[in-house]
Formats: sequence, structure tokens, C-alpha cells
Amino acid sequence: MIEYIIGFLIAIIIGAIAAVAGLGGGFLFVPTLILLFGVDPKTAIGTSLSIIVFSTLSSSVAYSRQKRIFYRSAACLAIPGIIFSLLGSLATAYISSTTLTFIFCGVLFIVALKMIYPGLPFIAPMKFGPSHNEVCTDCYSNVIEHRLYFIHVIFWGSLAGLMSGLTGIGGGVINVPALTMGGMPVHFAVATSTFVILCTALAGTTIHSRLGHVSLPYMVSYSLGAIIGAQIGVRLAPRIKAERLKTGVAIVLFITVCIVLAENLFLITV
Repeated sequence: MIEYIIGFLIAIIIGAIAAVAGLGGGFLFVPTLILLFGVDPKTAIGTSLSIIVFSTLSSSVAYSRQKRIFYRSAACLAIPGIIFSLLGSLATAYISSTTLTFIFCGVLFIVALKMIYPGLPFIAPMKFGPSHNEVCTDCYSNVIEHRLYFIHVIFWGSLAGLMSGLTGIGGGVINVPALTMGGMPVHFAVATSTFVILCTALAGTTIHSRLGHVSLPYMVSYSLGAIIGAQIGVRLAPRIKAERLKTGVAIVLFITVCIVLAENLFLITV
């Protein structure tokens, strides 16, 4: 019982961080489930996605009230993201847990570098082909115009969905940098990404639950904490400067990679 209480408290913190950064939270849900509670990596991935459904639903409702979601961009990310999330989730039945862990760490490392050094060509803007102007007026009377390039968001949405299904990260670690590289202000990218993650995580959870990769007790304890944390994070997000937000997320990602790799190298050597 004590482990579920601890999981609940941890999830409040993770939920707040995830909501502030526009991430699903899987980059911290997965490692804490594995490292602190000894959950099998495949079950940790499926459980993480199920938690993300509840946390991002909570965040998305709040961000919708703030009117900061670019819904057309969200749809262009979510539709291919859902398809590839399903494919990625199915693939976990045929890929070893160790391989999944290293894929997870590789994705986080690349995205963290990109957020600190935007000039690196890992997530490059694809500003060509069909496009559309979007205008969003939020509850603070900020009027933001964004040029949506369909090829850009469809490509990165597909990759985010695939990584979501494979690793349980939710996809926000790709969505947020992709949207900001496409010219969307980071606070709006965070809100839009959160809504997209809700869609892709729901698709991935469906497959993982059928594969038996979801731990119901941890899903419940983490989800309750994540919902509370998400509401805290949404209220904090508008008060944080964009550059500090990007740097903070990147640091958290680097720390997560180091912890997970250290644990896996230890398990391999023993």
C-alpha cells in the first residue's frame, strides 16, 4: 500500500512538470515505475500511457479554457500520431525490453539537445508545400498568428506517435520542439501538444491494455496524482518565461536519460 501512496505523491510532481512543459510525463513516469517500483519495462510503458490519458485530459481542459490550443495544428499532429502510436504499441510485443529502453533514452537525448541548441538539425522546420494561416486569441487577449505547414506537422506527428507507442513517453518531447521550430510560440505549443498527447496516448493505451501491459494499481495511484499535478502546472505555465521553460525541460530530460542508462548498464553487468 505504501508504494501506491508514494506513487501518488511522485505523480503530483511529474504531472505539474509535464503540464508546464507540454509533455505527457512518460519521460518520468516510465523511469520511476521501473527504478523505484521494479515494474517490467513493457508494463511501465503501457501503464505510463494510461496515466498520460488522465493527466493530459486534465491539462487539456484547462488549456482549452485559456484558449491556447491551435486545433488545426493539433489535428494534423494527432491523426498520423494515432496511427503510428497504434503501430508502435503493437511493435512492443516483438522488441526486447532492453532495446525499448535504449530507444527511449536516445529519443530523449536528441530532443533535449535540440531544445538547448535550436540550431542543431535534429528537428528541422519543413516550411514548404501546402500551408494554412491559423489565428489564436487566448484568454489574456494575446492574438497569435501561426503559419501551419502540413508536411512539417504530419511528419513529426507520425514520429511522435511511433515513439509514444514504443516508449510510453506521450510524444510531447517531439511535438513541442517541432511546433516551436515551425514558428509557434512555446506556451501555445505546450497547450497544443498536450491536446495531441491525449489523443495518441488513448490510442496506445488501447493496444497496451490488450497486450496486458498495464498495471491497474499503479495506473490508479499515478493517475490521481497526475491529475492534481496537471492543474497546478497549467496555472504555473503562463508565469514562466519561454526560454527558462525550454531549458528546464531539457535539463529534466538529460537527468532522466542518465538515470535510466545507469540503471540498465548496472543490470546488464550483474
